[in-house]
Amino acid sequence: MKRTDFLKRKIKTHLRKEQLLEDREYTKLERLYSAKARKNFTVANILIKISDEDKLKRVLKLAEGFEMFDWVIIVAYYAMYTSALAALSRIGFKSKSHAATLAVLEYYYVHQQKDLEIGHLHKLSKAYRLSKELINKLIQTKTRRETAQYDATSSISRENAKAALRDADEFITRIEKILA
Repeated sequence: MKRTDFLKRKIKTHLRKEQLLEDREYTKLERLYSAKARKNFTVANILIKISDEDKLKRVLKLAEGFEMFDWVIIVAYYAMYTSALAALSRIGFKSKSHAATLAVLEYYYVHQQKDLEIGHLHKLSKAYRLSKELINKLIQTKTRRETAQYDATSSISRENAKAALRDADEFITRIEKILA
């Protein structure tokens, strides 16, 4: 089975289960999601600064070894995810599921850009194709986020937090270019 056929079936399943909604009204959410993505990315950068800088820890009256690399990863992922929701709203979708979001993002922005309906083509006339590598960065950051959020024994490193921030910046910037 071709990847596009697989994604199309997944999207239909998500629509049937109401994990994914399709309505022209959702296009109004694009700017709100984009703004929220940037805000979340800013928060992730603030969190890493606090984790890295002793001066800020003193000003905020935090313990000397205080760090929140786990929250940097969590917030960076949600910045990426919210950016993905902006891309979905551009084409009239609203997602209630991370899996549904990934399926629509890959199907419409990676595989089907050339085959979209005329209405979608007008909306995406300036679009760049999202690469599978960028979709994989979203998935990898989701995995990092799950580990950081749910695994109490895992040590979350500064390097993982920095990688999540780099991936989030690249992902959000690409989505913004697509939606510009």
